[in-house]
Amino acid sequence: MTGNSPTTSKMTARLVLLALLMGGCAHYPINPKLEKYEPPRVTMGAMVNSPTRSDDLLLVVSFSGGGTRAAALGYGVLEALAQIEIPAPPNSPLASDRTRHTLMQEVDLATGVSGGSIVAAYFALKGNGVFTDFKENFLYRNVTWGLIGRLLNPINMIRVASAYFSKSDLEAEYFDDHLFHGATFKDIDPRVGPGLVIQATDIVDGNYFAFSPLQFGLICSDLAAFPLARATAASSSVPGPLGAITLRNYAGQCGFQEEEWMTKALAAADFRSRAYRFAMQAQEYRNWNDKPFIHLVDGVISDNLGVRAYLDLFAVHDDVATVLKSRGLEHVRRVAFIIVNAETKHSTTHFSLLEEDPGLTDVGDVALTAMINNYTFESMALLRGMVKDWSEHRQTTQPGSEPLDYYVTEVTFKGLPDAKERQGFLDLPTSFSLPDADVDRLREVGKRILYSRPAFQKLVRDLGGKIPGTPETSAAPSR
Repeated sequence: MTGNSPTTSKMTARLVLLALLMGGCAHYPINPKLEKYEPPRVTMGAMVNSPTRSDDLLLVVSFSGGGTRAAALGYGVLEALAQIEIPAPPNSPLASDRTRHTLMQEVDLATGVSGGSIVAAYFALKGNGVFTDFKENFLYRNVTWGLIGRLLNPINMIRVASAYFSKSDLEAEYFDDHLFHGATFKDIDPRVGPGLVIQATDIVDGNYFAFSPLQFGLICSDLAAFPLARATAASSSVPGPLGAITLRNYAGQCGFQEEEWMTKALAAADFRSRAYRFAMQAQEYRNWNDKPFIHLVDGVISDNLGVRAYLDLFAVHDDVATVLKSRGLEHVRRVAFIIVNAETKHSTTHFSLLEEDPGLTDVGDVALTAMINNYTFESMALLRGMVKDWSEHRQTTQPGSEPLDYYVTEVTFKGLPDAKERQGFLDLPTSFSLPDADVDRLREVGKRILYSRPAFQKLVRDLGGKIPGTPETSAAPSR
C-alpha cells in the first residue's frame, strides 16, 4: 500500500500550519521600558557594594572575547583567585568567624565581551557557585553543534525566516536553557557575586553598547528586567552567521537626567575632547526619532577587552576620586584591574611569499584581526596611562591626602616565556567548542600567568594574602 494515511496527512497538515503560524508570528522578546530613572550613585552603589567585600578596595575583572577559549581562560583566573586567602574586611559578617575569605570574593565588578561575557555573567549570578556546573554546562559542551541542532529544527528554521527573529534570538534561548534559566540582571545579588557590565556592538555606528545602568537609562529601558541570556547572546552574536539582538529605544520616557560632565562636554563642543565624543555617543540614543531601534552584535568588533565602558567613564574626569564618589564608592583606597585577554590570533599568512593577490575573504579576515589587536593594544595603553595620570594628578592637586594605590594586571598569552607554548594557545580556535583537554590547559595557564604578574603579586601582598607556592607575606594590611 502506498501513500499516507488520512491520520498521517492530518498530522502533517497540522504541523505545517503550526509552523506557518509560528513563522508568521515569530518576534524577538521586547525589552521592557523603565518607568523612573535612578542616578548612577544609586544604581552603581547597589550593584557593587556588599558587606562581604572591603570598602577600601575596588577590584574589576574584565573577560575578553574569544569563544570557549576566552571563557576557559577566564574560568582559570577565577579558580586562581579562589585559591588566594586574604583577611576578611572588618565590616564583613565573615570577619568574626572562621569562614574562608578569598580574593575572588573581593571582585566588585565583572565585565565581559563575547565568550568572556558568558563566564562574567555566570560568575556575577552564581558567585562561588560558578565552580559547581559551569564546566559541564558550557566549557565541556559542544555549544556550536548545540546551536546548529537547534537551528535545524524545522520549526526554528521557519521562525528564523521571519524578519523579526534572528539566529541570535535562538542563541539566547540556548543560553537560557543551559545556563541562566530565566535569570535577569535583577537576580544578581551583590552578596553573592560582583556587579556585571556586558558589552556588545551597535552595528549601526560601530560603537560599543554597554549593558549598564547609564546606557539603559539613556534609552529608558529596564536593565533589571533584561535576561542575562539575551545580553550574552548580543555580546557574542557574530554578524552574518548569527544576526543581531534588537532592542527598542524608549528615550525621553523615564526622566533621565544628564550627568554634570555630559552637560559641560556638550556645551563646550570641543571635538578634540574624549568627554565630548563620549557625550555625543550617548546623545545619539536620546534622539528617539533618529534611533527607535538598536541592533547589537558581537562586542569584539568595538572592544575585545570589555573595558571601554569604564575607561570612557574614568577618562571624562580629571580625578578618579571624583568618579568613585559619584558612584557611591568614596571609601575606596585601592583600585585594581585584572584584564583577561584571550587575544585574537595574530594574522601570519603566506601572502608575502606569493605574487598573486590575496582573496577578498582573506583580506577581510586579516583586516578584522589587525583592527581588533591594534585596538586592544590601545585600550591597555590607555588604561595604564590613565592610572599614571591619576597618581600624578592626586599628588599635585591634593598634597597630604590619603594616597590611592593602583594595580593593572593583564593575563595574556604574551606572558608565556616559551614561544612554542605561546603559539599553541594562540592557535586554538575561538569557536564555542574545544576538546576537554584544551579547556583544562587554558584553565591551568590562566592561573599560571596571573600568579606570575608583578602587579598582581603586589596586590596580594598589600592585601595580606599569599599566592600558593610562595613565601608567607610579612604582615596583613591595615584596613
